[in-house]
Amino acid sequence: MADLTPAPYHRLLRNPSTPSGYVILGAFTIFAGWIFTSLVILSVQQSIRKDPEGTVSWFGLLATNLSLIVLIPLSMLVAQKLNRQAPGLLSSVVGRLRWRSLGWFAAAAVLLELVMLGVIQLGGVELLGDGNGGVAPDAAGVIAVTLLTSTFQAAGEEYFFRGYLLQAIGALVRSSVVAVLVTTVLFTMAHGIWPWESPALFIDRFAFGLVAGFLVVRTGGLEASIAAHAANNVVTFVFAALTDSVGASLGADDAPWSLVAVDVAKFVAFGLVALWLARRTKLAAVCDLPLTAAPLPGKRLV
Repeated sequence: MADLTPAPYHRLLRNPSTPSGYVILGAFTIFAGWIFTSLVILSVQQSIRKDPEGTVSWFGLLATNLSLIVLIPLSMLVAQKLNRQAPGLLSSVVGRLRWRSLGWFAAAAVLLELVMLGVIQLGGVELLGDGNGGVAPDAAGVIAVTLLTSTFQAAGEEYFFRGYLLQAIGALVRSSVVAVLVTTVLFTMAHGIWPWESPALFIDRFAFGLVAGFLVVRTGGLEASIAAHAANNVVTFVFAALTDSVGASLGADDAPWSLVAVDVAKFVAFGLVALWLARRTKLAAVCDLPLTAAPLPGKRLV
């Protein structure tokens, strides 16, 4: 039986209209849909223009981003159609993205990214790739693709990992700590990073997932995690375009510890700022809305 008290974000897929086990089916449905659409998009891209090994063109970056953007509609459709979740509850506890809060989080995230980029440059921190190739030949295209699509690509990952999967785990276990830890491990594994292959890069991805998941639970929505993820990707790929290191950034399989230390400090700093902003703006962290969509006239939810 569903809880009668206001529900925290990670429990929003737990409702009396569908069996709790449906979240497992839902997760595999989204994954299968993503695999299929990704294969189609990337096959089309490869048939039109195949990038040389170790490089990523603006067209390759566009295909990669589009293949991840599809996670947004897939996650929403499965949550609503299979799990009978009320529309919008994958975005936040108020049933929609809170755009003003998203804007504040984004401003803070971009500012931190730029500050840390300055620290990296002035401190001589080692970067991914040599970064000495000058401006990429298709830098204008990479920057355009980044500015137009990377925010949605980041949102796609957040809607699946910190949205559907976090709520799916929360439908099975009450603990938000367990839900955040499990989804963080899955997020890190999905990037093909294993601790025995690259401890530094594993910690980097794991730290981001941990902070992002914690913020989703504490702020009651995806706004902070989307802002942090999007700001990181946009600044990273604009910088990579200007230093001809797009391939190294996108296909990284290792990272210097000095860069990881700066990254982790940035994630933690953003987490603290985001929590302060959430308190200042009195952002709701629990849901008082019906967790299931209202049935159509003459129909019953099953």
